[in-house]
Amino acid sequence: MKKLIIYSMFFAGSVFLIACKKELNALPTQSKVEGNAIIDQKSAEIALNGVYLRFAEGGDDRGTPSIMWAGDHEILPTTLAGYATYPYGGSSFDENALIKPTDYSVANLWSAPYSLINAANGIIEQVSALADNKFTGTRKAEIIGEARLMRAYGHQYLLRYFAQFYDLSSNYGVMLRKEFITTNNIAQKRSTVKESYDFILSDLDAAIANAPLASANYYGNKWVAKGLKARILMLRGQAADYTQVISITKDIIQNGPYQLEPNLHDLFSTKGLDSKEVMIGLYPKPNQVNKSDVYFYRNEPGYLATASLKSLFQNDPRQSWMIGDVGTTPDGILKYQGSKVEVCYPMRLTEMYLLEAEAIVRAGGSLNDAKALLKTVLQHAGINDFSSLDNVTGPDAMLIQIYNETAKNLSFEDGQEWSALLRMPLSFVLQVKPAVKDKDHYILPIPKDEFDRNPAIGDQNPSYSKN
Repeated sequence: MKKLIIYSMFFAGSVFLIACKKELNALPTQSKVEGNAIIDQKSAEIALNGVYLRFAEGGDDRGTPSIMWAGDHEILPTTLAGYATYPYGGSSFDENALIKPTDYSVANLWSAPYSLINAANGIIEQVSALADNKFTGTRKAEIIGEARLMRAYGHQYLLRYFAQFYDLSSNYGVMLRKEFITTNNIAQKRSTVKESYDFILSDLDAAIANAPLASANYYGNKWVAKGLKARILMLRGQAADYTQVISITKDIIQNGPYQLEPNLHDLFSTKGLDSKEVMIGLYPKPNQVNKSDVYFYRNEPGYLATASLKSLFQNDPRQSWMIGDVGTTPDGILKYQGSKVEVCYPMRLTEMYLLEAEAIVRAGGSLNDAKALLKTVLQHAGINDFSSLDNVTGPDAMLIQIYNETAKNLSFEDGQEWSALLRMPLSFVLQVKPAVKDKDHYILPIPKDEFDRNPAIGDQNPSYSKN
C-alpha cells in the first residue's frame, strides 16, 4: 500500500493540505504542505492515496477511530428512504419535509463530497502539468483517470442529494467544482441539471479510458468507473440511457474480475474486502472500533429498523441476520455484525445485476431476461422459491420486485435504496415514505453556511428556505 498521505479538505472558504507518514488507513496529522507538493510519480501516488482517504472518511474530521462515523455512505440515506430511524429524540431525516438548511447532517452530506472533489482537482491539475517522463508507463494517465473517477463520484453524490436530478430542463443542478479551490474562485454558481450530468459523464468516460484495468478493491479502476456510469445513466433515465446501462452492466458481469458471493451473509459477517464481489470498498484503519460501539448497534441500538424495513423481510431468510435483538430492543440493525463489521461497500457486483434487470424492464425488454438476473441475485441471498416472481406479468409489477430486492440487498450501502426508490412513481414513493410529501423533497436544502460564504451560488432548492 502507498506509504504517505496528502489530501485536501475544504468547506466554503477553508482550504488546506494535510500530510501524514502513514498508510491509507492511518489517521492524518495536522501538518501542512504547500499546494505544489506533487513533483513526480511518488508524490502523485501519495496525494492520490489521500483522495481515497477522503472517500473513505466522508465529511467527518473529528479524529474518531472509525470510518463509520461517515454515515453519509450508510445510515443517513437509509433513514431518508424510510427504513431506519433514530429513536432517541428523532431525526429530521425521518421527516423529509422538516429538514432544515442548518441541519448538521445536511452540512455533512454537502461538505464531504466537496472535500473529495477538491482533493481530486488538486491531483488533476498538478499531475497534468508534470512532464510525461516523470512517470513510468501509463501511470500518469492512470492517476488522472482515478482522480477524475473520484471527482465524478463526488459530483454524482451532490446530484443525487442536492439537485433536481429527475428534470433535465431544471436550473437546480450541482455547483460544479472543476478547479482546485483558491481565494479567487470560491464564489461559484450552480450549473443546470443537464450540465451536471454532462460533466460527470465526461469525467467517467475519461476514467474508463485511462484508469487502471485492475486494482485493489479499495481503489478505483475502469470497472468501477463503468459501474458508476451505469448508476448515473439509470438516474438520468432517458430511453437511450437504459440501452447503455444494459450494455455496461452486461460487460461488467461477463468480463469484469468480480463474482457474486455464494452466500451473501458471508460478505458481511466474515469476508469483507476479501470477497470477490466487492468492486470498491472502504478500507478500515488499524484498531478501529466496531460499528456496534459506534452508531449501528450499541447495547441499545443507535438506529432501529422501521416498520417498512421489517415488512420487506417478512418470510425472507435474511431477516435473521438483518433485523433482530440488540440489547433489549427487537428491531436493531444486524446487517454488519461479525468479524468484518468495519468494512463498507459503496459498490458491489449485485448492484450491476439489479441495474441491468431494471434497465431491461424500463427499456421495454424481456421480463424473462430481467427475472433471470433477479433470480441469480436471490439465489445468492439464500432464496430458492421463485413462485411469486414467476407469476409477475407486467413491467410495473416487475419494477416493484426489482426495487424491493434493491432495498433489501443494498440497504445501508451508499444510498442505493434511496436512489432506487426515487426512480419509482411518486405514488409508490409515498407508500414507502409518506414524509417525502412531493418531488421537491426528493432532495435536500443547500446548507445555510454555503449561502453565507458563497452568495454567487444562486437560489435555494424549492420548498426550502436559506435559513
